[in-house]
Amino acid sequence: MTNAPPLDQRIVDEFFKLEGRRGFKGIAWLYGMVATYGINPEELESGYHWDGTSLVITSKKRPVRPLHPQWVVLFQLKEKQPHKLQGCWESLSSSLYRAMAHQQVSFNITDLLLAHRLRKGYYRNLKQQQASVPAYAVAS
Repeated sequence: MTNAPPLDQRIVDEFFKLEGRRGFKGIAWLYGMVATYGINPEELESGYHWDGTSLVITSKKRPVRPLHPQWVVLFQLKEKQPHKLQGCWESLSSSLYRAMAHQQVSFNITDLLLAHRLRKGYYRNLKQQQASVPAYAVAS
């Protein structure tokens, strides 16, 4: 039996729990990036830049948009991005994985990516259903 993917509120709570721990600010930031954008830490390592709330990742053809744009603001991902990020990727990633291995973080990368993928599928289906409703049905 597999665990259910984490609910959005539990992800948000975990982010702030991590951020409040001494020495975990970088880990919290990376955790927030994974949860918000549904990407592995290694994908960010190749380089990226911000385009509004979207990320333009060097290794991807299109910008990656957050499913919850409010998380970018709530987690202050742009503002709290570690300085000199290029030089600390290996340390930051290994710190996150080590914290997960020692169960200092409630959800692992796989949990976060699965939750993101399921939300994305749900929102896509919802959008398609709304698009298929005739305009006169909505106006009633």
